[in-house]
Amino acid sequence: MGGYFNASHQQPEMLQEKTTLDELSAFITWSPHQRLRFFAEVEVNEWLSTVGIDTLDNAIRAERLYADLLLTETTTLRLGKFLTPVGRWNVTHAAPLIWTTTRPLVTERRLFTSHASGVMLTQRFVVAERNLNISFYADDSADLDVLDNELGFENGLGGRIEFEISDHLQLGASFIDFKNKTVTRKTRNDLYGIDFLWKKDGYELELEAIYRSADDNQGEEQGLYLQSVIPLPYDFYLINRYEHINGTHRFLPTDTDIGVSGLAWRPFTPLVFKAEYLYGQGNEFVAPSGFFASIAMFF
Repeated sequence: MGGYFNASHQQPEMLQEKTTLDELSAFITWSPHQRLRFFAEVEVNEWLSTVGIDTLDNAIRAERLYADLLLTETTTLRLGKFLTPVGRWNVTHAAPLIWTTTRPLVTERRLFTSHASGVMLTQRFVVAERNLNISFYADDSADLDVLDNELGFENGLGGRIEFEISDHLQLGASFIDFKNKTVTRKTRNDLYGIDFLWKKDGYELELEAIYRSADDNQGEEQGLYLQSVIPLPYDFYLINRYEHINGTHRFLPTDTDIGVSGLAWRPFTPLVFKAEYLYGQGNEFVAPSGFFASIAMFF
């Protein structure tokens, strides 16, 4: 058993200042056999804040609930509810593992749902002594995700490829064809994404870019983020991120450009303090400028 917590403070311009217990997550792992593992993550989400206390019925959700079956040494079958494997940010997920309090727009659930419920098959290959992972998954959240209280996929089919180019560089590509529960028309969406992550000696450079087709009334959208991490003395890190999104995000046809500059302090591995300032152009309705800070820790 384990878990993590995340508490944040936000001061967006022209909006209410707020301090929130964003996430209190519990992990439960059970391996009754060397080829079988069960995993559950139960989360209390945005329950306590300075603007009020939510009900536990609204706050508690099953973030992940699945079984992994190791069919061979290189083939894994996953059944249940899992994080949608689009890009890198969404599957990293846990607040102590990410560098900023705010989340890039292209990773938000307005573009795709953060969770899928169904089956996923992952195959690992070794190419020139480097790992190549290929995953295919099928989602049927409308019938299978009976415990959730968020609007998400009705159903979908997707896949992801991730290749380890070197000890420091990884490349990825994602695809998903889906229908949302929120869309009444029987149309579907196609989302394509590419990403890379370079890490060396504490330095990091990460990019994700997506394109979502215009098959529903949310409209066509494309965007990206590019984030750098620079290590500083005394376990501090300088974080800078640029984001761009174009399309009818939140039903507002506009170009949005965002910059994020901040610091993260990791005095020891499970604990991280973050502080950043977000600014931009055309971002008033989707990600208002302002100051954001948080503290997150595994336990």
